[in-house]
This record gives sequence, structure tokens and C-alpha cells, in this order.
Amino acid sequence: MDEKIIRILDKFYEEPEVVSKNFGGIEGFIKFILHKGQEYSDLLDPKNQFFYDANLQDMLIWEKYLSAKNKEEYLTEFIIEFLSDLSIENGRILWIVDNEDLLNLFDNRGRNSTAKDVAERVLSEEGFDYYFDFVVDDFYEECIETLNPDNSALLANRISSELEPLSEDDVHQVSFLEELWEVEGQPEKLIISDDNIDALLEDDEATTYIMTHFFPELKSDMENSYSNAYNSAYESELYHLVWSEIEDLLGSNGKEVVIPKRHPQGKDLYRREFDITDKFKEFFTSYFSNHKHHYNDIEYFGTFSSMLEEMMSDGYIERLDFRIPDYPDSTDVERDYNEYVEIR
Repeated sequence: MDEKIIRILDKFYEEPEVVSKNFGGIEGFIKFILHKGQEYSDLLDPKNQFFYDANLQDMLIWEKYLSAKNKEEYLTEFIIEFLSDLSIENGRILWIVDNEDLLNLFDNRGRNSTAKDVAERVLSEEGFDYYFDFVVDDFYEECIETLNPDNSALLANRISSELEPLSEDDVHQVSFLEELWEVEGQPEKLIISDDNIDALLEDDEATTYIMTHFFPELKSDMENSYSNAYNSAYESELYHLVWSEIEDLLGSNGKEVVIPKRHPQGKDLYRREFDITDKFKEFFTSYFSNHKHHYNDIEYFGTFSSMLEEMMSDGYIERLDFRIPDYPDSTDVERDYNEYVEIR
């Protein structure tokens, strides 16, 4: 090892401005030392209080990364030294977080509900509240026309097998029933059978009348099923929006992990673990390549969570955001409704 370089380096710690001016500044001096090889690079330790006090820590970390022959190994050493909320297991970089850390990734700007508000509902341990209380405006359109062939057949069979013959008073309530009554020869009682049930179910007014006056409990159950399906479809859509944003940022949805009995009341803690191995280099380079704009060095923050927060605050990456839908997709509602409704 060149003793002259060692003396220059020692003098640099005492008078950095004086020594570095011959190298085009402090950054130039550090590059000069790093280019001398690994043994000299090791003498420049980002954990040295000098670099932190001089606000040079992030710059040194970045320059050492650029000059490192094995960058993956360097990133591993960096994580161990500076980011206490990350761990390395079998060569994978793991980030274990609570809901608050995840919520901080979302944008909270907006007049009414925001992406962060939605994420808070999705990630809540208490689950969703109902978003829509009254969703059935037209029983026939929403609860009859949306039935799939199997459920339509069940409804037709139930009406034709359980409906008592209709009196003349009932017949005169609905024009379709009057027409059917006349076709049948104006019998004393009108019977709804397998022969005419399909035609009845194609008529909005007649079907609604029959369901309201003769099958009120089934009608109520169908309306409740539709309401449940409507809210379920909306919940699923919001769930997808939140987790797809997280996956785009971190590379996956992570997995739930249990941290045994660290809760103040002696309960297990539930956290989420993300493997960010494939994403970490991107975060690192985005953050440290902008070191000249950093007000505080990485040791001030000490965690990946804080590093991400700083990146979002400074605009290096965007906070997670999405357009909140006003209502669920009708196809999803129809799918869930036909799964929930029970007509038998």
C-alpha cells in the first residue's frame, strides 16, 4: 500500500477542502482513492463519522457502488450496515412491514376519498363496511334479467310448481295476465304452468307483481343477494386496485408472516413480508444517484421504509395512486349475484 496515498488520506480527514482542491473537489478526491483499488477503497468507510458530519455519506456510498466489482455483494453489505428493516436470507432481500408502512406508500391527495383511504379499508383487519345500502332500483332489471340460465330455470320451476291458481282479481292487475287469461279462454282461475311460465318471466310487470304478492320472502332474498353481490364486486375491485399497485412497486403482493408474542399484550404480531430482491437495485440507484439533492444522509433515516418515503417526497418515484370507481363492474356484479342467490 502506497504510504504517500495513506498520508494524503489522513490529511484529507483533517482538511478535506484543502486536500481535495487539487483533485477538483471532494468528489474528485474520493474517485481518485477508489480508482486505486479495493485495498484503498476499504479505507473509505461510509460509517466513518467524518462522512456523516460532512454530509458526504450518500455520495461516498454511490461512488463506492459505481466502482465495486461485485455490485450484488456491495448492496448486501450496504443493507446490513444501513437498513435495519431489511434482512438477507438465502441471498434474498426481505422487507417485513406493518400496514402503516404500506399505507404510507399511497397518495392521500383528493377532495373526497383518496387512494390512501381505500388502501386503509383494504388493509384493515376489521374488513370492509358496506359501501352501498340501496342498490336495487328496478327489481326486474337487476334481480330477474341478470339471472343465468340455471337460476332462471330454478325460478321458473319454483313459480310454476308453487304458485296457486290466480283469481280474476289478480288477473286484472296486470295486462299480460289479462291477455294470457283471454288466450286460455277466461277460466275461473288462471294457472301458471310449464307451458306459460317462460312467457310470464319475459314480462317485467307480471313478474314483479307475482314476486311481490306471492313470493315476498324470495323477492327479498333476491334483493339482498344482489346487494351483497354489488358490494362484494366493488370490494373486490378496490382490493385489486390496491394490491396491483403494491405489486407494481415491490414486485409481488408479499405474504403474511407471524412474529411470535411481540405485542405489548403478549399477542402474536401479523406482518407482511416482501421479497424485494429484484427491485432493490432499482430503488438503490434511483435514490443514491440523486445524492447531491439529499438534505440528510441515509444513516439519518436508517430504514428502507424511510428511504422509500424520502424518494416519494422528493419525487424520485410516484406515490401509489389510482382512480376510485363510482360503482362496480356490472359483469362482476352479475357473476357474484348468480353465485349468492338461492332460489330452491
